[in-house]
Amino acid sequence: MNQDSEHIEDPGRVLIHDFRNLLAVIVNYSELIGEELNDPEAIRADIAEVKAAAERAIVLTEKLPLLGRPRA
Repeated sequence: MNQDSEHIEDPGRVLIHDFRNLLAVIVNYSELIGEELNDPEAIRADIAEVKAAAERAIVLTEKLPLLGRPRA
């Protein structure tokens, strides 16, 4: 394997990595919400982070069908 091919990333692996990161954001901020029940402003901020991560995850799932297409 030459050096150039080592730097080419598998799109499927990149997508899985990005999706797992977004799920981690959702899980972690959900846990924070449980710890901040007496701080409505902090809860609102955490909910906004969860929503943003979920929206990014939706965009990533729209790319899934592209993985099955043959590369040129």
